[in-house]
Amino acid sequence: MNKSQSKRLGIKDIAAKAGVSIGTVDRVLHNRGEVKEETRQRIMEIIKELEYIPNIFAKSLSSKKTTTIAIVIPDSRDNNPYWEKPVSGIRMAADELTQYHIQILFEHFDASDRSSFKKNLQKVCSKNPDGIVLNPVFKDLTLEFIEEFDKRKIPYVFIDINLPEVNNLAYFGQDAFQSGRVAARLMDLSTPNNPTCLIVKQSKKKIFSSHIEKRIEGFMTYFNDYSPMKNISVITLEIDLDDTDEPAKSLLKVLHHEGMPNAIFVPNSRGFKLAEFIENNQLTPVFTLGYDLIDQNVAFLKKGIITCLLSQKPEEQAYKAIWALFHHLVSKREVKKTNYSAIDIIINENIGYYLENK
Repeated sequence: MNKSQSKRLGIKDIAAKAGVSIGTVDRVLHNRGEVKEETRQRIMEIIKELEYIPNIFAKSLSSKKTTTIAIVIPDSRDNNPYWEKPVSGIRMAADELTQYHIQILFEHFDASDRSSFKKNLQKVCSKNPDGIVLNPVFKDLTLEFIEEFDKRKIPYVFIDINLPEVNNLAYFGQDAFQSGRVAARLMDLSTPNNPTCLIVKQSKKKIFSSHIEKRIEGFMTYFNDYSPMKNISVITLEIDLDDTDEPAKSLLKVLHHEGMPNAIFVPNSRGFKLAEFIENNQLTPVFTLGYDLIDQNVAFLKKGIITCLLSQKPEEQAYKAIWALFHHLVSKREVKKTNYSAIDIIINENIGYYLENK
């Protein structure tokens, strides 16, 4: 069925096909009143089959109520330009929703500071928003506040990091474990037998989020499952970027003792810091894999110092998170809970296409 056909369909058509009254369909669509579960399921299946699209825009425009969505994400000024990308996607969605009485409240926190995270969540709670988009970098603190969100029936959507065990409305982000396996597969194809791989973890105060650990876990399990005979030797380096001498200090120490590795894996968006070290010390580049199409990483990809980047379209993740909350809050539409981004493999030969289609 094409979109023009689906738009012509109404509640009357759904009711006729389901053999129920228009009022019953209306109660299911708006989650009002008692409807037998068997009937509700049948109606929802028909809605999906007919690709019915409720006129949520007209409803929102006729309403005087302002719907407030709070955004709780790291501050991109914390030497982590990755977070400029989700903000771009959020602003794009907000611009599209301006006429529908949607208000966006930004609360930025320092991703290496638990107190900053807690303070901003407290601020959000005090404003009692209708919905929340959240990067749950500190799991234990997130769980504390989630109890309050659930109590108030405030829907919340995760981006970038997922906590699948809680009652979030949805998650938009990468499958971190699987992306680690993709990284390992690329490295397997690009290195000799018995390679040495340096995994470089970099953040302020050595606060490494769960998705970084999941990427490394996926990376390691690939070699255990598919290339056990390759005998990869892994050196993991944890770097505190609060130290102004880093990452050079730690990298020089490792290279002095271990020599130059065959490959380097940077499991977050700070691959450019490793690339700066290689360039500044005039080292011969090796296979180096990082994440995310931020400008600094793209520049080193073009120079050939970063070999490959895995991209997850953070702008699109945040954009979809806002629209998911909007649809849920305004039309009570069901939202798919887990929404994984594609794991795009970017090399110098195809980077132009991705930049042209941002």
